[in-house]
Amino acid sequence: MHYILCNSLLVWGTVVLCVIFINLCLCVFHRIMASSGVYDNLDVHHTEHAESTAADRVEGSTTKPTLPESEFGLGISDSPYRPQTWSGMGKLFQQETLSDAMLMADGQSVPCHKFLLAAASEYFYNRLVMDNDSINHNLLEIEGISFSALKVIVSYLYTGNINITAENARDMIPACKTLKLTSACQICEKFALEMVNPRNCVGFYKMAKTNDIEQLSAKALNMMVRDFTEVVSGREFLAMSENDVADYIQNKHLKIPNEDPVFGAVVSWVRHQPEERESSFNRLITHVHLRYCSPHYLIHNVSEEPLMNNVQNQKLLVAAFKHQSSANLYTHQQCPHSDNHQIAAPRKAYARTTTLMTIGGKSEPGHVTRTECWSLKEARWTVTDQCPMPVSVWCFSACVMKEGILVTGGYSDDKPVSQCWLLSTSTYQWSPLPDLNTARARHASVCVGGQPYVIAGKGDNEKLLSSVECLARFSVTWEILPDMPNELRHIMVASYGDSIYVFGALDVKDNPTQSVFVFGTNSRSWQTLADMPQKCKFGSAVVWNNRIYIVGGFGQSCMCYDPVLAQWSTLSQCRHEHADAPALVWKDRILVCGGRSRKAKRDNGDPGGTSVIEEYDPETDTWTVSQIELPQKLHLHFVLNIENCEQA
Repeated sequence: MHYILCNSLLVWGTVVLCVIFINLCLCVFHRIMASSGVYDNLDVHHTEHAESTAADRVEGSTTKPTLPESEFGLGISDSPYRPQTWSGMGKLFQQETLSDAMLMADGQSVPCHKFLLAAASEYFYNRLVMDNDSINHNLLEIEGISFSALKVIVSYLYTGNINITAENARDMIPACKTLKLTSACQICEKFALEMVNPRNCVGFYKMAKTNDIEQLSAKALNMMVRDFTEVVSGREFLAMSENDVADYIQNKHLKIPNEDPVFGAVVSWVRHQPEERESSFNRLITHVHLRYCSPHYLIHNVSEEPLMNNVQNQKLLVAAFKHQSSANLYTHQQCPHSDNHQIAAPRKAYARTTTLMTIGGKSEPGHVTRTECWSLKEARWTVTDQCPMPVSVWCFSACVMKEGILVTGGYSDDKPVSQCWLLSTSTYQWSPLPDLNTARARHASVCVGGQPYVIAGKGDNEKLLSSVECLARFSVTWEILPDMPNELRHIMVASYGDSIYVFGALDVKDNPTQSVFVFGTNSRSWQTLADMPQKCKFGSAVVWNNRIYIVGGFGQSCMCYDPVLAQWSTLSQCRHEHADAPALVWKDRILVCGGRSRKAKRDNGDPGGTSVIEEYDPETDTWTVSQIELPQKLHLHFVLNIENCEQA
């Protein structure tokens, strides 16, 4: 009996071990098959797997869901499931079937399903799940977005497709931000960047600024600044508020040639709704820099505009005319009847027109009283007949100021005069200035910090002068400054920083000197510096790249002084003589223009004039003869490089 029981236990134990072994083998087999991908395309389900996340379903993610595994089962993906589900949700939305919520905007509503809203948007999740006040309500009112934008967004949540157009883009971006749909918002912003243009940039800029969209805001603003005339002719500009118009026209970077289009834009904006906006004109006109309108426009458009017919605006108009036609030298000096807005500097982006202008001088027949301009666009000299010099003088001095070209002193009937004149390079009109304290000729003038200085020269009875004067900034009178250390004429001057450097000259015996002096405009004192390495008779001084160059003269000089290191360098000589010839910087080159040459003798044997212009390249230390020549043979003349934008 004991033997039989032992055999039975042995048999059953063997059977149990065999079953366990077989199950283990099956499990191993299933795992091998699953890892090799055999089950990937089988249309069966051993277990129910979890749904993909709400963000995956709504934003269109293609990441496969994680399949749960058990000891005896595997989660297997059903590829057609997702598109079928999306299609089904789209049908439910279109048929308004099983909807359990209504979204409302602008008084209109659209039916939806709470589960999808909560799964698709953090905004809806918070309102439907976390907000106790909204949990039991089927109607959700959404503030701050339009109903048309809401319909597009709801369609996007059900279908994954967003219908964005040029018309609804500005509504879609803030709506997507409100509903916290990041992906949809990025799509709309990218679309808006491609669609912004001068006709819609005002609306896009305002929307982008409100919603902190930096890239779109920057592009729209740049377009508003760059295409001002086109922007203000569109409907969006006419729909702007008064404050927005004021901010817009105060932008200093507007790409405009002068202030004409700004005045025209303000008038157009007011006339669009005259009854409501007429009172706004008196406030907006203070932001228009009338003094920088073109003279013709100021006379024929601004002064004849009916909206200007009140006391305040007439004062602004008088100030503008005064600036353009009188001797009001300083841009920041307040004119009578003007206000703080009207003394603003020109806009930074006024169209720049750089020209060369010749003034006066002596030619073979006599002295010249006309001015001529070299036009870059036309590549030729043109006589500016509208601005002949108001007096017949020679051996005067001229320098460029912010307000125009200042002409001081000179000889008239062989006697030095003290008269001063300002030529406006925007109106080409001469205006008289207060006389110098001392009549002088063959002197020098230079502008430092917007303030003109006249130095040395010859006075009455051919007496050499050492006196210095400057035009006071506010009183517009000539102020006497400390004298130079020596009495000199035909000096060469240049300004660097707040200092005036005086080089060489002729002494009382008409001998050229190598002396160098510097005058501090702040300290109002003179210092003597080391001599020049060479003499330079009737040469000229010019500043380029933080260096002062002494060029021309009878000695064909070319020297360079470093005011920081107080060092001199001797450079290559120019090819021709250029005595009593001006020098200036032009397109990264130093030009020496005309002058007298001993090779061009006149009938009496004196040096004759030349029209040759030479160019010096400081980078290569080389001289070349320019293709540009002066309009005639000149000496004792001035050639000035002017930018009309500074005097617009």
